[in-house]
Amino acid sequence: MRRHLALTLILGASAHSPSFAQTEAPALDTEPTTWEICNETSFSLKLAYAQMQGEKPAARGWKSLRAGSCMTTDINNGQTKFLYAKSSDAHRGGIREWKGNIPLCTSEDDFQAQPAIGCALQDLVERDYMPVAADEAVTTLVEIENFGTKAATAGIQRLLQDNGYEISRVDGIAGRRTSRTLRQFLKDNELSTSMTLEEQLDALEAAARNTVVSVGLTLCNRSASTVWAAIGMSRKGNWESRGWWKISSDNCKQVYTDTLMATDLAYYASQEGEPGENGQQQPDRTLRSGAAKPSQFCISESKFSVLGRENCTDNGYRAANFRVVPSDKEGLTVELTDADFAEPSRSGLRQ
Repeated sequence: MRRHLALTLILGASAHSPSFAQTEAPALDTEPTTWEICNETSFSLKLAYAQMQGEKPAARGWKSLRAGSCMTTDINNGQTKFLYAKSSDAHRGGIREWKGNIPLCTSEDDFQAQPAIGCALQDLVERDYMPVAADEAVTTLVEIENFGTKAATAGIQRLLQDNGYEISRVDGIAGRRTSRTLRQFLKDNELSTSMTLEEQLDALEAAARNTVVSVGLTLCNRSASTVWAAIGMSRKGNWESRGWWKISSDNCKQVYTDTLMATDLAYYASQEGEPGENGQQQPDRTLRSGAAKPSQFCISESKFSVLGRENCTDNGYRAANFRVVPSDKEGLTVELTDADFAEPSRSGLRQ
C-alpha cells in the first residue's frame, strides 16, 4: 500500500541515525520489505521519522531527500511509523511542512529523542508528525501540482529561482529555457556541464543556501532580554500575519526569506519583561511603531498564523502596530535595542 502526503505551508546524519540508500524514484512492481519514502515535490526535503519503542514512538532526524528521489529506511513493513518533513532552508519564501497531528520531538540539528523523556527536558521542541499505517510500504510526499516523474526537473527549476535566476514557472517541463538557465548557473559557478542530475541538485542547493541569507528580513536582538518577533505581509493579494520567532540577546533570526523588492512586509516584536523585586515577571515591553500611521495586523499570545488584518478582537486576536519594511532592496538586517521598546500601556494592549 502506498499513500501520497501533501504539503502544508507555514513562513548530515547523526552518529545514532540509520543509513539510507537514496535513488531516483523507481516504478515499483513489488512492495518493498522496508518502509520507503519518495519525494515527488519540487523542494529539497529534510525528514524526521519515528517508530514505536515499547509503548511510545522514538523520533529521530534529519535526513535529506532530493526532489524526484526515494530513500529506503530501516523500518520494516508491518510497523506503525510517523513522518514529519520540511523544506530545506535553501529555499526562499519560508519553510513548508508535510505533517499530521501527532506531537513528537524534533530539533534544528540532527537528533535522536528518548521516548520516555519529555521534549523540553532534552532541549527539543514538538512538531506534528503524520501517523503512517503499518501496511503502508511507500509514502510519497507531493504538492498540489502533481509533478510525479517530473519532480527532479521541477526541483532544478525551483532551486534556480532560489539562486536568483529567472524561471517564470516551476512546472517540471525540461524546456529550452530551463536548460539554458541551468547551463548559465553551471558556467557562473565554474561547474562541469557533465555533472549528474544528483550533483546538479546538490550544487544548486548549496549555492541557494548561500544566496538566501542575503535576501529577506533578518532581525537582530541587541537588547538586554529575549525578543519575540512576528511579521505581517501581503501574499497573493491577501493580508497575513504570523509569529512568533524567539530571538535571544545578541542573536539574529531571518524571519523572511524572499526578496523585499516591491514587497508589502512589516514586522513586530515584544521584549520579555525582567523579574521584578517580588519575583513576579514584569509585563512585556512592546515595539515602538515609529510611524504616524503604522501598519496594523492581528497577533496572538501563542504561536499564530492569521489571514486578514481586520476585526482582530472579534476574531479572538489582538491588534498590534507593525513597522513597515522598505521595499527598495533585496534584503535588510534590523538591529533591535532596548530603546526600540516602550512600556506596555495601562490597558494591557500592545502598541
